[in-house]
Amino acid sequence: MSDAIHNKLDAFSKIGSIVTPVGVALVLLLQTQFVSRKEFSDASEKLSGRVENIEKVLVQMAEAAKQNDRQDAQLLDHERRLRDVEKH
Repeated sequence: MSDAIHNKLDAFSKIGSIVTPVGVALVLLLQTQFVSRKEFSDASEKLSGRVENIEKVLVQMAEAAKQNDRQDAQLLDHERRLRDVEKH
């Protein structure tokens, strides 16, 4: 009876010596694939700040584009007037 128990324990220890490192590797791999709530919250705050900065830049660019369009229209008007004056 003790030989049967000894054989079972021996088999269990052999299987355990293989499974344990695989289990540890799996846990370490899973830790790299997922984030905690705090890490997610921190990343979300950083991303929100970046998005706000990008939105500000886009608004500034839109205003600059409007101003450029007005200036282009004024330049075209001045050029047209100068050509009209030169023709007469």
